[in-house]
Amino acid sequence: MNTPRGSGFRLPAEWEPQQGVWLSWPTNRSTWSDRWDAIQRKFAEIAVKLSQFESVFINLVESERFRVEKTLSEVEKEFGLTRGDLQFFNHLSNDVWVRDHGPIYLRHEQSGEIALTNWNYNGWGEKYPYELDDQIPSLIREATGVPCFNQPLVLEGGSIDANGFGDLLVTTDCLLNPNRNPEQSQKEIEWALIEGLGVKKVHWLNGCIEGDDTDGHIDNLVRFYKPNGVLVASTDLRGDANYELLAGLNRKCADLDLIDGGSCEVVTLPIPEPAYANGKRLPMSYLNFFIANGSLFMPVFGQNDSDAKAGEILAFSFPDREIVAIDCQDLILEGGALHCLTQQVPQTCL
Repeated sequence: MNTPRGSGFRLPAEWEPQQGVWLSWPTNRSTWSDRWDAIQRKFAEIAVKLSQFESVFINLVESERFRVEKTLSEVEKEFGLTRGDLQFFNHLSNDVWVRDHGPIYLRHEQSGEIALTNWNYNGWGEKYPYELDDQIPSLIREATGVPCFNQPLVLEGGSIDANGFGDLLVTTDCLLNPNRNPEQSQKEIEWALIEGLGVKKVHWLNGCIEGDDTDGHIDNLVRFYKPNGVLVASTDLRGDANYELLAGLNRKCADLDLIDGGSCEVVTLPIPEPAYANGKRLPMSYLNFFIANGSLFMPVFGQNDSDAKAGEILAFSFPDREIVAIDCQDLILEGGALHCLTQQVPQTCL
């Protein structure tokens, strides 16, 4: 059986042109309890604002469609915006984190054709229900007709980051965690990533910020912002539980040897000041941004000085993109932000 790599497919960088982005709309009231109305409006805000830049494809059970349309109309009036292309698909999910339960898209090197990869999903190591989430890639394949490669490993989209030239960032904390693929060695997992994503080199980093129950997703820690440059989470607070971890991560990234033989430029992106809910630290990170066509959707957390500083760094790092700040204070109470909520679909023809 031919692999994606053997068939000529590769994993594009997030900043490459997109035809759209997937969202999984919140339909489980028990997850959001007293924040239900606020989360509905937040998703409507994200969907309407994203649709100003590209198509938005929404997993949503049909019985909720009327209510969601009403919320979208209210949000359009609130922000003085007219929605762009929003497309709804009758796909029921357990939760909203489509970055992890959705398909990971590849593009063919020569033809520009796209394909999706369907990896196994197990609720971040059997922590949460996932039987509906795990079906989403297959449902999307059936609805869109995009060719699909089924993959044998448990893998979440938030656990990888690529520069589009063959370099892939992952963490040992997540991918080697026994709650994912306990029978696979590091070498076997690395080979599955190379063949299954069409990358050339896997860079193994270490780290998991306090409160992150994904066991160390890379999209809270390190992200490529250009082919030979990364943004890395940092903190100057020596008493912070993340201080030593992030300092070591910065040193490791400065020594990255990229596939082209060059070094990697490192830009530090300070994390917000610690915040807690129910005695647990919230895994807040400005690295959890989403790059859309002509824009970058940046999470903010109600920390004016920290939010502003992060916005300046992101604007400097992505000078050709509009920075769209989205308040994620309600979202982060469930452990995620904008990158966790989105999964991009590459453009088919460049």
